[in-house]
Amino acid sequence: MARKTRVALKYCGCCNPAVDLSRIAAHLVKEAGPGSYEMVSLTAGEVDVVVVLCGCPRACGDKAAVRAGAGRFIVVAGERVEGEPVPGDRLPEEVASRLVRMLAVIK
Repeated sequence: MARKTRVALKYCGCCNPAVDLSRIAAHLVKEAGPGSYEMVSLTAGEVDVVVVLCGCPRACGDKAAVRAGAGRFIVVAGERVEGEPVPGDRLPEEVASRLVRMLAVIK
């Protein structure tokens, strides 16, 4: 049986949050339960995807060292996902949708 894809979260310092990052994280954790991925610590090793959760457009959590920890990543910066605007109430579903699409390419 193949191992599930390992997904880690990286938070910014949340000094100026414009969005609720915990809502996004909770949605990803819920989706991981029955899904094809598992949530792991960023320091767990063998991380396949890092979801960088930044509360504002500055995206201070998006660092080269974080990106080096995984082959793929998704960056949330305020009401933007990978640079594209997304309404705040749609962020959890949009991030999960992009993650699922990314996982389909990895497999």
